[in-house]
Order: sequence, then C-alpha cells, then structure tokens
Amino acid sequence: MTKYTFRTSLIGLLIAVFATVSFAQSTTFLDFEDKKKKKKKKKEETELKQKLWYGAGIGLGFSAFNGQSAFGLSVAPMVGYKIIPRISVGPRVSLAYTSQKVYGYKAFQLLDTEIGAFLRVHAFRGFFLQGEIAQGWDQEIYQNTSTGEIFKDSKPIINPYVGIGYNYSGGQGGLGQEISLMYNFRIANDINTNQTPLQFRLAFTYGF
Repeated sequence: MTKYTFRTSLIGLLIAVFATVSFAQSTTFLDFEDKKKKKKKKKEETELKQKLWYGAGIGLGFSAFNGQSAFGLSVAPMVGYKIIPRISVGPRVSLAYTSQKVYGYKAFQLLDTEIGAFLRVHAFRGFFLQGEIAQGWDQEIYQNTSTGEIFKDSKPIINPYVGIGYNYSGGQGGLGQEISLMYNFRIANDINTNQTPLQFRLAFTYGF
C-alpha cells in the first residue's frame, strides 16, 4: 500500500513538474515572439516616420481694378513620402477663400477647392522639381447678359502643374520654409481667360 502511494505521488509530481516546465517554456516563447513582433512593429513605424514629411502652404492677397476689388486667403496642406531620399510622392489639398466686391452689388464669398497628387525630385541641395495633377472646383462670378444679374457658380477643372522650388531646410529635415513657382498648363491653353498660368507658392515644411 505504501509503495503504491509513493509511486502514485511520484508520478503526480513528475506530471506537475513537466506541466510547469512546459508552461514556462511556452510562456517564454510567447513573450519572446511578442517582444519580437513589437520590436518589428516599432522599427517599421520608425522607418515610416523617417520617410514622411509634411508641409502647409499659405497665401494672402488683395487686388483692385475696373470697379472691382478682391481679398484672398488660402491654405494648402500636403504630405510627402520619400520613395528614395531624393524622390517624394504624396497628396496635396488646397482651399482658397476670396471675398470679391463688384460695384453696385453686395460682396461675393467664393471658395475654390483642389485635391491632387505630386511627384517631387530633390535635385540639388534645397532645389527641387515638382510635377502635379489636381482636380479643382473653382467658383466664379458670371453676369446674365439679358438681365444684368451677377451670380456665382462652380465648375470642375483639371490642373496639371510643373514647377521648380527651393526649400530652406536643405533636405536635412526639421522645420523649413520653401518657395516655388508652378506653371499651370490648363490656364496657359485656355483662350477664354486672362489669368496668368504662373502660380507662386510659399509653404512651411517639416522633415523634408
């Protein structure tokens, strides 16, 4: 009876030890895998952050001619992803508010929006070349030739840009400023507008 009890206890003890060791090994393995996954995820997030840069363009203007005056304010956020250190792609959004006054009429509040994508080549030091294609919706003032009534309306347009610029961060990352001169091919080829195809941009950047 004593031998049987001792044998049973010994078997039970061995099973308990084996189960404890197996559980400890499984827990250690899971902890190792979990730490490995977290480390890999953190590395990927760090690499992604290093490849991203951010920008925000701003604009402010006033003009007056031929019985009309206009005040404008615009903002254009953008995000760039560095495919390689010198080539970036990303989205750009532009919102432009204009308050336009025509003699004899109340002021018109106009809002132009634009959503596009750009490709930027960091050429030399802070200089860069940029191509861009954007879908825009411009609000404009029209006059009914029969009644003389002036009204505003919007229409969708496609704006292809090509331009050159300079970033004052010099491609070293951190905070920076940039200026660029873009050429709009749609405006250049539109015979029914007196707008200039040249667009001057001023922006602040981070991480470029």
